[in-house]
Amino acid sequence: MALRTSTATNYTRVLMGLRYNQSILLNAQEQTATGRRILRPSDDPVGTARSLSLTRRLAGVGRHMGAAQTAQGLLEQGAGALQGASSLLSEARALMLQGMNGTLSQKDRDSLAGELDVLRAEMLDIANSKAGDRYIFGGTATDDAPWVEVDGRVVYEGNDDELRVQINDEVLIGVGVAGSSIFGRSEYTGAEFSGLTGLGAGTTANEGSGFEQLVLRHDATDGGAIGSVGIALVDGGANDTLLGSNALVVDAAAGTVRLGDGPAVQIPPAPDFADVTVTNELGGEIHLDFSGWSGAGLTDSVAGQGSISIDGATFTPLTFGEADLELKNPATGNVVHVDTTEVKRAGTELVSFGGATNVFDTLAGIAADLRNGDDLSQPEMVERLNLRLGELDRNASNVGVGLSTLGSRSARVEAAQDRLRGVDVQLNGLLSDTRDTDLAESVTTMVRAEQTLQIAQATGVRLLQTSLLNFLR
Repeated sequence: MALRTSTATNYTRVLMGLRYNQSILLNAQEQTATGRRILRPSDDPVGTARSLSLTRRLAGVGRHMGAAQTAQGLLEQGAGALQGASSLLSEARALMLQGMNGTLSQKDRDSLAGELDVLRAEMLDIANSKAGDRYIFGGTATDDAPWVEVDGRVVYEGNDDELRVQINDEVLIGVGVAGSSIFGRSEYTGAEFSGLTGLGAGTTANEGSGFEQLVLRHDATDGGAIGSVGIALVDGGANDTLLGSNALVVDAAAGTVRLGDGPAVQIPPAPDFADVTVTNELGGEIHLDFSGWSGAGLTDSVAGQGSISIDGATFTPLTFGEADLELKNPATGNVVHVDTTEVKRAGTELVSFGGATNVFDTLAGIAADLRNGDDLSQPEMVERLNLRLGELDRNASNVGVGLSTLGSRSARVEAAQDRLRGVDVQLNGLLSDTRDTDLAESVTTMVRAEQTLQIAQATGVRLLQTSLLNFLR
């Protein structure tokens, strides 16, 4: 008796064959459509694990590339700002040297001072540069302007920390330089005096930053024995600028009068002898009236009494014997110790805390000197401007150092970006080798599976014919 397979068995076999070939076709179609060989973990468990690892590494590279791009933008913006600052300081130096020219009128110097005021305002704008909504030169304090003007001086309100960005797993790089080290770096070298009045540094160290203007005021003049030869003080000495004790020599034979080590002055004839101005070696003046002069010679001492102030409001009497007189400005906190023993003239003595004056106060001081509110002579103005020049050059050097720092960091970030791009390409290649399909192979598989499915369908149709004739045969 011949054995026959049941109809149910035939149905099952045909269905299994169709499903198998259909699954191959669908898988090939998915791979062709998505370009992926691994569509679900079960397709390749080992490959899936490797793909996940490569994907995580790529995500890390992407984060670092984004951080490097942000850093590059900030560094380029900061470098551009400092290039502008360097140019401004070069222009300021040229204006300052021009102002030292003795042929300029006061009107010309006032015009130069106005230009310096504009440069100072531009410099302040640069120091408060922003990248988006963040200030570049405030350290890690990026929300508020780092440099603010308080009572005519500019002070730093940022911090000295550096904003850093991680450009790979192990490297953090600064994306800026704290403004305090660029526009206001302290490299204290000691207090320097302009030398206008004869005031000098005391024996105790000074404390402070920037500039201070010490006002030495003439309060009265003691004419000594000048009355014995008929000489008097003009207006009781109200217009004198003499301070301290000075020798006064009236040479009757030569017809001259001399104060201290100053130049001998010819005693003029009437009516000009009513106000003869005599100066000592520092320019301290005494006004003498020779109207009643007896014609006799005189060698004696005259003395100018005075007082000193660091804030322009509180004055301390001078005895001219203080070798270490302390003066403290409550507004700035600066403390200055001065030697008054060689003081010979009233006036405004400029004190510079060498290496501790920011660029803004330096520019403001230069403009003030050019306006000559203290009525300085040309040599005296040049001496005072020379004191400012050292601070201007030092600040310009600090800006240059900051620019160099940002430039080197920018080059480093650019190199890091190149490396990251190379790693990104390499990892993407490895991921593609692991996860992606060979398109030509998947298309071939898909076509072959489609043909196989068609054959299976045709074979199944013939196999499942159930007529009585086929059954009896």
